Amino acid sequence: MRQHRALALCFGSALITLLLLLLGATLYTNRYAGRVYRGVGVAGVDLGGLRRDAAVARLDERAAAYATAPVRVRPASGGGGQQAWTIAPAELGVAFDTGAAADRALAYGRGGGALDNFAARFGGLLPGGGTDLTLPAALDEARLDAALRAWAPAATYWPTDAVFTVGQGGQLAIVPDKDGLGLDAGGSRQAFLTHAAGLSRQPLTLPQAPVPAAITARMLQDIEGRASAVTAQPLTLRIGERTWALPPEQLRAALRYRKDGERLVAALDPAPLAPFFGQVSAGAARPGVNAKLVYEGGRYVVQPGQEGNVLDEAATLAAIDAALTEGRSEASGALKPQNPPIVAADLEPIRARAEKIVSTPLVVGFGEEPERFAHTFGRADLQPLLVFTEQPAGPEKLAIGVDEQGLRALTQFLAGELNQGVRDAQFTFARQAVRDVVASRQGREVQFAGTDQALRAAILGATGRATPEVAVTEPTIKSSDKARMNIVERLAYGETDYSSSSADRKHNVEWAAEKLDGALIPPDAVFSFNEATGEQTIEAGLKPGYGIALASDGRATTVSSVGGGICQVSTTLYHGVFRAGLPIEDRSWHLFWLAYGEQGVGVKGLDATVDEPTGLDFKFRNTTSGWLALEAGANGETLRVSVWGKDPGWDVSIDDPVISNVQRADPKVVYQRTHDLPPGAQRPIEDAQDGFTASIRIRVRDGDGKLIRDKTFTSNYLPSRNVVQVGVPQGQPTGDTEERPLTGN
Repeated sequence: MRQHRALALCFGSALITLLLLLLGATLYTNRYAGRVYRGVGVAGVDLGGLRRDAAVARLDERAAAYATAPVRVRPASGGGGQQAWTIAPAELGVAFDTGAAADRALAYGRGGGALDNFAARFGGLLPGGGTDLTLPAALDEARLDAALRAWAPAATYWPTDAVFTVGQGGQLAIVPDKDGLGLDAGGSRQAFLTHAAGLSRQPLTLPQAPVPAAITARMLQDIEGRASAVTAQPLTLRIGERTWALPPEQLRAALRYRKDGERLVAALDPAPLAPFFGQVSAGAARPGVNAKLVYEGGRYVVQPGQEGNVLDEAATLAAIDAALTEGRSEASGALKPQNPPIVAADLEPIRARAEKIVSTPLVVGFGEEPERFAHTFGRADLQPLLVFTEQPAGPEKLAIGVDEQGLRALTQFLAGELNQGVRDAQFTFARQAVRDVVASRQGREVQFAGTDQALRAAILGATGRATPEVAVTEPTIKSSDKARMNIVERLAYGETDYSSSSADRKHNVEWAAEKLDGALIPPDAVFSFNEATGEQTIEAGLKPGYGIALASDGRATTVSSVGGGICQVSTTLYHGVFRAGLPIEDRSWHLFWLAYGEQGVGVKGLDATVDEPTGLDFKFRNTTSGWLALEAGANGETLRVSVWGKDPGWDVSIDDPVISNVQRADPKVVYQRTHDLPPGAQRPIEDAQDGFTASIRIRVRDGDGKLIRDKTFTSNYLPSRNVVQVGVPQGQPTGDTEERPLTGN
């Protein structure tokens, strides 16, 4: 009774449990109605609880990400060279049927038997349970094939055919074949599809398959006897009437075979035969002759070339291969025609251009008015200049150039016509007017390199005109400057007397005055007395005279000097320049005071000594903003030097000299014996004058009263003596004496 009761209780509990499970299953099934059961996924994408549209959307998102993410691909055995590549699945045209995959996920747990459905529905509730379905995928076969072909060279061990080689004793030996290894196209396709079906992120390994050699050692063994026989004797190559012998050793070194259907045929390696083919080509080939461009009968014409021929190595090699395959020891070589590198048609446009060049006169003009200098070069000048250079590999088969030496000769000719030195205009001031002496002109110098280039471009371009490159130097003083020389007034002058001078001294005074007369001074220019007179020498026209020198005892003394007297001219000029208020740039006083220094001005201390050989000069600057002119005249008694120009409106104030440091002169007469005078003749050459220091202040103001110059000129003079020269006979000594020497001795 108890047992029956226990059984009843157990049965009741089981029934209740079963009812509860059925109730739970029913609730679970109802909950996932139209949805993917829990634990069901596709290609690793969890779709549990999703309706179809949501499942498709999620799969599309993941599939798109997979298609664009690069996948690393490598061959199974590595391969030679590059061993891995990267490619995005989209590049292979990978496509997914996400709708079909979603349908399969929804059907999972719903279409099988009761037990299968139960396991499918509730398997995802258990740890490690659930299922992952594949994603249907496809790819573009053509794209995959292209990728595999691109990767194959780096992923393939190429097979090595068996070949004959020359063994010991010069006999043929066989080098065995070796199979290769390449990508397996079908396996690679399946590998990509499997990778895509799982949306894998792992590197992809492509399967490989063996690649057998086309020619095996067994094949060569079958023909070894025949190959040895055909290479045991020379092979005769015939072209026309000539023959050449191909030695057995070269045949053996070049012997190779290839498959022609099911049989092996000879296929010689051309590399070992290169020396033999070179020998045949040298004897049988005839090079072509290029067409030429020649000048005949006053025009350019094309001289046709001649066709040549060369050894047809491919045909000749095929003939030898056939002879060896058939067991023959003679083959016929072949020649093929070959046009020369330059044919007549290539030269016709070049001929036309060359003819245009020599038919176009070249006018070379220079300057703002080219017609003032224009030279025309015609056909006779241009045709000898053209040179032609063959360039078979260039876009034009013949390059037109110019003979550089001939071109330079043209440039030199132009230089001879154009070159000239620069020349300043020269004027003189005469009869109170500026007069032309020499017209100015530009300096011109043809630049050879630039002119060569200009001529070359004009000739080759047949432009008809060229301008030489010329360096032009403008004159400092132009003829047109005369119009601006507004010289209308005498600004100041100096005047001194030289009537008591010796004939030689008078000559020197008048010589220097003539040099100054008519001189013109540009604005802001510095006038130099020495530059105006030039060399102060006997050869220049001066005569001996007297000058002042410093003796060893510190005393100033009169000495013989070439050009004695020209200092009176520089002093007279100084008087006029000083009175005009012009700035003095360089001036030296005499060692002792000379009486003519104050003639006409009545002022002691205004003298100027010059001596071109020692560099003593008198200089002043023209600051009047206009041109100045000098007018100098000497009539045998009076010397006058005038400064002409346009009055700048200056007020010139000259103070009386301040005399100081007076040193009294010794009045006694000093007789100086000389051989320069006849015995007994006398000539005073120096007057006693006190030594002193003279300071003269000059102030110059402009028209508005503004002080523009304030300067004091200080001169220091030594005392002079009364010196009389006395002629003595040649045998007597010369020199100073305080007593008058006896004459007639």
